[in-house]
Amino acid sequence: MNPAAPIRLILFVLTAVVLSACATKRPAMEWRDEGYSAELDNILIIAAIERSTRRRVYEDEFVEALEALNVEATPSYELMTTSLTISRESVEAAIKGQDIDAVLVTRLLGVKEEEVYQPPTYYDHHRGYHRYYTHALESDNRAYYRRFKVLTLETNIYDAATKELVWSMQSESIEPSVPRNLIEDQIALTIRTLQARGLIVAKE
Repeated sequence: MNPAAPIRLILFVLTAVVLSACATKRPAMEWRDEGYSAELDNILIIAAIERSTRRRVYEDEFVEALEALNVEATPSYELMTTSLTISRESVEAAIKGQDIDAVLVTRLLGVKEEEVYQPPTYYDHHRGYHRYYTHALESDNRAYYRRFKVLTLETNIYDAATKELVWSMQSESIEPSVPRNLIEDQIALTIRTLQARGLIVAKE
């Protein structure tokens, strides 16, 4: 058996653990108005994203996930044009006359770069120098840094009647090669957290 194989496996696992620590699995920060205990029944979903296509995908996916729990939701693009700047005034105008009790807004809060050190995958301290020298020259045996971006997302919920913030969450995720993966993970985390807080309850 190649003596480097177990070391490569261990290093691969350790790297995966470091990267998964940044995945969207639990909130990095969460706040809730403890005096607010209402269940959310009809939610306006807003993705504060410049690209209209991704905005529609995020909002549609979120609405679909909520409807699977029999919770009513409306994507903002149905009430607000994609060219309309999202502001308090535009949101108030959009929900006027609508049976909406809460407004959920998700936005990108920040981007930071992280790096993980990948040490050489082969160590042979007890064999002849000729074997060590050979392995040291292998292209897959060189140390390197793996760089990646970590996105910080913020999701806020406002009471439609009072316009007050009632819940907020920040989460960190590694920028995926497929943006849809981030969308799905963020939606799943948000709904799971809201259910745990009793703000969203699946209906029969």
